[in-house]
Amino acid sequence: MKKAMSNVDVAAMVKELQDRILGGFMGKAYQQSSDRIWLSVQSPAEGRLDLLLETGRRVHITKAERPASKTPPQFPTMLRSHLSGGRIVDIRQHQFDRVLEIKVERSGTARYLIVELFPKGSMILLDESRNILSMLRKMLYRGRKMAAGEPYLYHPGQLDPRTITRDELALWLASSGQDLVRSLVRGLNMGGTYGEEVCLVAGVDKNKEAIDLDPGEIDRVHQALSEVFLNETLDPHIVIEDGAPIDVLPRPLKLYSGLEKKSFATFSEALDAFFVEREKETARQDPLEHRIELQRKAIEDFRAQEAELVRKGELIYQLYGSVEQILTLMNDARARGFSYNQIWERISGSGLPQAKTILSLDGRGEMRVFLDGEELELNAELAVPQNAQRYYDKAKDMVRKARGAQSALAITEELKAGKVAPKKTRAVSSYYRRRKPKWYERFRWFYSSDGFLVLGGRDADSNEEIYAKYLERRDLAMHTDAPGAPLTVIKTEGKEVPDSTMQEAAGFSVSYSSSWKSGLAAADCYLVKGDQVSKTPEPGEFLKKGGFVIRGERRYFRDVPLGIALGIRDGVLIGGPVSAAKPGSDPVVEIEPGELNPDDLAKRIYRQFSLKVEDRAFLKSVASVDQIVQFLPPGNSRIKE
Repeated sequence: MKKAMSNVDVAAMVKELQDRILGGFMGKAYQQSSDRIWLSVQSPAEGRLDLLLETGRRVHITKAERPASKTPPQFPTMLRSHLSGGRIVDIRQHQFDRVLEIKVERSGTARYLIVELFPKGSMILLDESRNILSMLRKMLYRGRKMAAGEPYLYHPGQLDPRTITRDELALWLASSGQDLVRSLVRGLNMGGTYGEEVCLVAGVDKNKEAIDLDPGEIDRVHQALSEVFLNETLDPHIVIEDGAPIDVLPRPLKLYSGLEKKSFATFSEALDAFFVEREKETARQDPLEHRIELQRKAIEDFRAQEAELVRKGELIYQLYGSVEQILTLMNDARARGFSYNQIWERISGSGLPQAKTILSLDGRGEMRVFLDGEELELNAELAVPQNAQRYYDKAKDMVRKARGAQSALAITEELKAGKVAPKKTRAVSSYYRRRKPKWYERFRWFYSSDGFLVLGGRDADSNEEIYAKYLERRDLAMHTDAPGAPLTVIKTEGKEVPDSTMQEAAGFSVSYSSSWKSGLAAADCYLVKGDQVSKTPEPGEFLKKGGFVIRGERRYFRDVPLGIALGIRDGVLIGGPVSAAKPGSDPVVEIEPGELNPDDLAKRIYRQFSLKVEDRAFLKSVASVDQIVQFLPPGNSRIKE
């Protein structure tokens, strides 16, 4: 079943929105969840309409019930501040990609709203210079952090199937190294459905190796690209198979000929009906059936990732000479005493042939390069074979994960069939049931990647206790300007604290603050020394319980991403920043602001843990639902996919 709009869908939606809301005016913005925004729009012809924007999934006019008006989180507040009352002057698709742009003018000033519909995309508000004003969620792109004030960078593009020439197509097919359908999908900016449609229209076997196509077959494929992607006939409908909706399309595909379809007056109506029904179907689905579906999808994803990683490892060997030239360029510069950051500054604007292929380079020598139409990750300190081996090692990890998911699927299928899988005894489980909790476990806590204990209060009482009993002058403390944040303390034991621990403590501080309740993707916090924290207010002022006074200079950490990982490590349930809690934990989950209350999310996490921990008595003793709740941030959350 379709999960998100394709680039063809985006192109069709742009045309519909140009007809229906172009020239209209922006109203208020509302945030329904961490990835869903509603915009009230005044259409020139239809009056008030609701535009639903969901990152990574869909954009369309909706008739669904709009969320109740309330004090909006940061991103919709910024949208209201910059867009409300402005005229919609342009709506376009960026380079046939899954990126939709809305240009709004107000008082002679332009603003751009970017909606990214590819996986892990975001929603970004830009100023008239196309610099970032605000983002729905933070993201990394080409090794560079995207943050307020930075120029917006587009996702790397691919060949456009609408404009590619016959010679360009032939060259790509000859160099892709895969069968026809995979070559089309990987290089010509289309999903699997449209890759198969092109093969079907062309009358060429989709499994035939692309390099083996004869000139006549290449001609037919090129002609099929025009027929499939330049056809602007509009016939919005949902495709139905065995009584269930499986796809929603702006125009018919030969691939679905013979299947039932339900037509709609507009593409928005079709998308609205399809995704609402999909959400209802998920809610109605038997929990075990839903688990089986997710596990099968996970196995497919792991196997696909394994194949892709192996392919990239082999590609490094195929491009041995080009890769070696880039690594030699790095090594020569390092031998002359330059740091990686200095190398990047020098080559990013140079005209060297090798430099043009380097997309990013960080301070550790990790870089992303673009060779032969492919983006590869390399480490400047490794040789060519070692860089290839990194991909092979990652592929082995995918094999192990696929095997684990396959075992979990077998257990779930036995449960579904009414069979009880035999439980293995865990000799150490009784030991952990008798384990005496550490003194710091009554607070929020984690050990940083560098081995420093970090504490945080759960409420006003525990904030007071941490201050009174455990905050020493030599410690470091973190807090946010927003109310409802824990007093976060890094226990230094007199040692120098590295930046990596400070960054993890900053992520811990903002994730357990009120910013999580607001559904923000990032927030700010500050660091002070232990002796800068005081309970003595200024004359005439009053401190409420759990409050503190900070005196002296503060070091701010801006745009710190929110995110928490929960897992079991050495028989103990732990939770904290992903970089600190995830390594060495098994099972483990990552969570982000979402739509589930703590109790419901804790139950889901427990069920997910139970797929990997066979000794249920042990699991209940170290990670019961109640224990999991204690590690969850305030407000609603969800498991990060």
